[in-house]
Amino acid sequence: MKRAVCLIFSLLLALTAAVPALAMTPPAPAEDMEATLQDITLLVKNTLDIGDDYTDFYSSYNDGLRPSWYLDWSAEGEDLSVQYTTDGVITEVFHWRSSESSNSFYGFDAAFPALSESAARRQAAAWLARLTGQNEHGRIDSVTSSLGTDGEYSVRGRILMNGLESPVTFSLRLGENGLSSYTRSDGYSGYVGGAPAAKASADKPSAAALLKEAVELELYYVNQHDGTARLQYVPVGAYTVVDAQSGEAVDMDALYASFGGSYYGPEEPMAMEAAAMDAGNGTRGLTEVELSSIANYGKVLPQEELDSRLRALPYIGLDGFAPIRCSYGMDAEGVITASLRYSCKMTDDNLFGFSRDAYREAMEWNDDLTVYKYVTMDAKTGELLTLSTSYPLWDDDRDTVIDFYTDPIPQFLEAAAPEKYPETALCTLQGYDTYPTSTYAQVHEGYFYPENNLRVTLNESNATVDEYYVNWDEDIGFAPAKGIVSEVAAIDTYTKALAVTLGYVAWPEGIDYDDPIYETYIDWGYTWVESLRLAYYYSGTDTVSGVDALTGEAIAEAPDGGYVYDDLADEPERAAIERLGRSGIGFAGGSFRPAEALVQRDALTLLLGAAGYRTADWDDDTIKSEAVWLGFITDGEFAPETPVTQATFLRMILRASRYGDAAALPGIWAEGYADGYAAVADALGMLPEDHAPDAVCTRAVAAVMLYRFMTR
Repeated sequence: MKRAVCLIFSLLLALTAAVPALAMTPPAPAEDMEATLQDITLLVKNTLDIGDDYTDFYSSYNDGLRPSWYLDWSAEGEDLSVQYTTDGVITEVFHWRSSESSNSFYGFDAAFPALSESAARRQAAAWLARLTGQNEHGRIDSVTSSLGTDGEYSVRGRILMNGLESPVTFSLRLGENGLSSYTRSDGYSGYVGGAPAAKASADKPSAAALLKEAVELELYYVNQHDGTARLQYVPVGAYTVVDAQSGEAVDMDALYASFGGSYYGPEEPMAMEAAAMDAGNGTRGLTEVELSSIANYGKVLPQEELDSRLRALPYIGLDGFAPIRCSYGMDAEGVITASLRYSCKMTDDNLFGFSRDAYREAMEWNDDLTVYKYVTMDAKTGELLTLSTSYPLWDDDRDTVIDFYTDPIPQFLEAAAPEKYPETALCTLQGYDTYPTSTYAQVHEGYFYPENNLRVTLNESNATVDEYYVNWDEDIGFAPAKGIVSEVAAIDTYTKALAVTLGYVAWPEGIDYDDPIYETYIDWGYTWVESLRLAYYYSGTDTVSGVDALTGEAIAEAPDGGYVYDDLADEPERAAIERLGRSGIGFAGGSFRPAEALVQRDALTLLLGAAGYRTADWDDDTIKSEAVWLGFITDGEFAPETPVTQATFLRMILRASRYGDAAALPGIWAEGYADGYAAVADALGMLPEDHAPDAVCTRAVAAVMLYRFMTR
């Protein structure tokens, strides 16, 4: 029934899409607001083909940076709202309908939307033709689907102006019943002056040479999310464009920074209160499981010992601090962590580097200015794991930073992390040299692996540690660092993988206080604004993340969290594997390995992906926990390296679904099926052509069975 409705709706939309879209020309200003609103409402209704069946209508006017009207139609079980700017652009649409389905299931119910990808793309294009303004066109960059039985498609892309790229993006959602939402990124501010003429004075080859000259790459180890790290050249440095009129290369990061802006191209440990339980008077004993778990606390250090070890660390900054509480927690592997909390009141004699004026001003309205430190430690070894500090005053109120004759951080790390610190060096990679935090990253064969790091933030007014965090995976394996390609060759490969594009870019500019075009921005307190400027730049930087230093090949990533593979060739299961991959269901690393035997970890990775999870960085404990909670396996069945048969994979899918109870019923299925799961799977069209229940399932066959379940 659902697919029949979809086909009827698709036909209706195809017919309406054939009608030329109305030009979004703003109506001429009327004598009064009532007449203006009538004109705008009629224009929006005709543009979006809004019917007359709504029982309520509401509107409001916003005279912000980009003046706009908000129009809202509603009826029982339905609401439609539209934002229309006075310069003639629809910037938001939200269409809500009450659910027509009462057949909800709250277990594993993954499914591709009834609407096909190609139909969704056609419908999105038809809506964009109606929604975009004059001299605009919506370019679709990605179409992804949600994975529920009431699934929608999320369509993302960019608004082209005068046929060229612009910084304006859009997001559009489509369901069985049509458009559910549409937003564009310039809805509330826009760009001063609109898009200039699409005519460049500078030539493209010269611009390409300047762009390539500005490219810089850093070489370091990057986590492959398969237990290993490989050397990669990663782009860094300024984001450069070439002004299409002057032909000059412009560092956009520096330009925005000159206006005080930015160019867009840890969790504090919470001390858990111990729960007091009254002892029962029963005669039950403790099981072996309980005794084994409790035994983990046998060598836990008491609070006094933990406090003593902590205070022994240089520059720890606990002078004057009193302990408030200490609690202990144990994870699934039996590792016990101690969470400690300390406090110290600020006084005239202990200002923690803050100015006396700021302190006294704060005391006038709050006489309890307390500094807190939150600490976690390994409860058995006493190793410091995290430390954070909370101040009652703003950092801007600190006195001038004093100079130290020696850097206290190495001395602190040598004592706090005596095994890890010798493997590290102060990380100079872009994004890690973030003052006032110092990051010491692991070094392997002379190259940084920045994901393993020790991070320290100092209170530079009194040389004490304000924050400390350890991020370290002992089990990571490193690919060899021999035979790497040169940086020159890597830059050549990287830039060839990108495209030199002529388009519009956002450009900061100062305000001319005598020009009325800036009047609204001045009233709102802006000191600089953004306009659009024609420029040459690299496109593709969102999907080309760098260059593999060993193979010399560019590293391309699928957009929107999907997976793409380099080893499918002419596999008969290719279509199913790629469809799953585009929805974020699959394996990281760029290879699917279709003929490889499916082990339980692989099976759970696919199923958790279909349930909406991204497990690339998960450890086995997390995979097990979520898989048991969703019903794919029971607690005692977790065996991540065990090969999975076709029959077992079918059971994992079905017993977590709405069909699980029926499939588990004994003795009611016709002969010829191994069990009820096989019978239900056959009815749903899930079985592969060469179904062999007891055969070890390959990755490719598993993909086909899951794909067929999701297209049932």
